[in-house]
Amino acid sequence: MKLHNKNIIITGAANGIGKALAERFVSEKPNSISLLDINPNVHTVAEQLDSDGYVVDVKDEKSFMDVLDKIISKEKSIDLFCSNAGTQQFGSIDITSDEWQATWEVNVMSHVHAAKVLIPHMLNNGGGYFLLTVSAAGLLNMPGALSYATTKHAALGLAENLSIMYGSKGITVSALCPQLVDTEMVRKVKILDENHPLMKDGVLPAEVIAEETVQGIDREKFLILPHKEVLKYIQGKAMDYDAWLDAVRKLVP
Repeated sequence: MKLHNKNIIITGAANGIGKALAERFVSEKPNSISLLDINPNVHTVAEQLDSDGYVVDVKDEKSFMDVLDKIISKEKSIDLFCSNAGTQQFGSIDITSDEWQATWEVNVMSHVHAAKVLIPHMLNNGGGYFLLTVSAAGLLNMPGALSYATTKHAALGLAENLSIMYGSKGITVSALCPQLVDTEMVRKVKILDENHPLMKDGVLPAEVIAEETVQGIDREKFLILPHKEVLKYIQGKAMDYDAWLDAVRKLVP
């Protein structure tokens, strides 16, 4: 898909990957970009990019769907939806039920809420593009981040199913699956110092993720893998699951 003259929505757009996507998309001269985030700073970002900003909690199904309906009413059609909002929870079996629920609601159910509105809308319009920011943790895993990795696996399954169900009906689905990205969410995790095993493939700037995403959307690739090593890892996982599990165990501090 070419982004020129398209109407685009991005969630989690106040900072990080979402903000970088918005900044990169502007150069493609879309018709409109609507930015959504729970952080009021989304208004500042939107103003800088001559876009529309909306403060909304994607965990709140009704409020989120109402905002999406409002944008559809304003723009008439949505061509690309970037379901980018996410949260990262570190911990293992010590994670509380409330923490599990919050992670589930952002990393999985926000995509579901959006799909309920946008898939029928796109079908009525003869097509569209649904991009989910998943994570390499959804393809592989992430030691020390049990709820994050589990919900990202679920998000990948959702992306696959949407592609299976609607790919022949004019709706393209992509799963953006980077490893570590230089965002506020990653910077605040103190365990990720330069000597930590998870750092071995490096931390990519959000701007690089945005550029890779534009290229992936242009090619309409299901998997968008900014860290090229990830393809090798998922191939190794498929070929020998036990050896892969043994290798990942070695990443546990």
